[in-house]
Amino acid sequence: MATPDTNDRLNRRTFVKTTLAASVGATLGSSARADGDAKSPSVIPATPRPAEWRNRQSSMAYRSFGRTGMMVSEIVQGTALWKEQSQLDAFAGAFERGVNYIDMAPAYQGGTAEKLLGRYLKESGNRDNLFISDKISFYDEIFVRMMNDILNGLPEDKKKELRKQADDLIEQRRVLKPGYHFYYWPKQADKLHTTYLRYVVLREYGNLAKHKSAIKKRMHELVDNSLRATGAGHFDVLHCPHGVAMPEMLDDENISEVMAKLKSAGKIRFSALSMHNDVTGNLDKAIELGHYDGAMAAYNIANHASLETSLAKAATQGMGFVAMKVANPINGEDAPAWRLEKLNAIIEDDTITRHSKAYLWALQNPNISCCVSDMITPQMVAENTSIVGRKVELQIV
Repeated sequence: MATPDTNDRLNRRTFVKTTLAASVGATLGSSARADGDAKSPSVIPATPRPAEWRNRQSSMAYRSFGRTGMMVSEIVQGTALWKEQSQLDAFAGAFERGVNYIDMAPAYQGGTAEKLLGRYLKESGNRDNLFISDKISFYDEIFVRMMNDILNGLPEDKKKELRKQADDLIEQRRVLKPGYHFYYWPKQADKLHTTYLRYVVLREYGNLAKHKSAIKKRMHELVDNSLRATGAGHFDVLHCPHGVAMPEMLDDENISEVMAKLKSAGKIRFSALSMHNDVTGNLDKAIELGHYDGAMAAYNIANHASLETSLAKAATQGMGFVAMKVANPINGEDAPAWRLEKLNAIIEDDTITRHSKAYLWALQNPNISCCVSDMITPQMVAENTSIVGRKVELQIV
């Protein structure tokens, strides 16, 4: 697993070199405009499926989602903020522009986002024109419950010892090191701390084997709940875990077994995972395991150096990749000035918004399948989709 220290050596110059090299033949993500003009052709070592097009519009550029064959729009729709009808209206405009992938989760807006998607699909009849991804947001609830039950039966000195073990492991791996770890919301690291504590507690006291059937049953229930809420019939992509915080979480054989069962039952087509914490460590672990079809991770002007090598490996293996939190580091007036300064120095274009520029920057990397954006107004849709298919010369800074 790569460490934050080794990843620090991948600087801005390395990003430009690896991106340019990948664009001439070493990467997975082939892309094309809907009018048929190919861009950045690439060789796919993993056996790909035939190209599958949905909602193909001349105004949009598309890329293959790894070996799946899904040709996804370069900008895809995020739904973390979906809670009212006006946001569905905004998506209608995105659909007209060729957006063909919606990212969803039961945790978004307390389940409201899934219900809104269900309303949209029923009223529009566009299910077959869209790729829909969802997540098992509450996959780890049984593990957390087990941890708490164990901790409640332990003396205070033992609890302190276990917490220290977890904290020491976090420090040893340096996964919260500034410059490697970035906060995208205030309590983001809470899950990381809980996961490491869970790991050391269950390693010493847990008996996961006897809970296996209950864990798998609950995972199936959660997927069925999401299918009912959305009325999607099936999910093109299903993420589990939703927000993996520690590579060891991925060793749970329940994940691959449930994903395989869901595929055979026709409830999902492809499997993926998402991550905000220790993105390089977790992506490397997913690549090592080899059973995931895709991944979704924070990737932006602030954290990209640690991810470039892993992204290239994922592409070579045939994994699709959704870049999220792309514009987050430069969002708002309180964002550190160096981030926007870096972005503006790399892409010298004053005609587009900072958010559009962030997406334009990310899409210069051919190892990325698409960028997800929480577009909730017509203006956001117009701005963020305006940069698709565009190639720019990245300045070395």
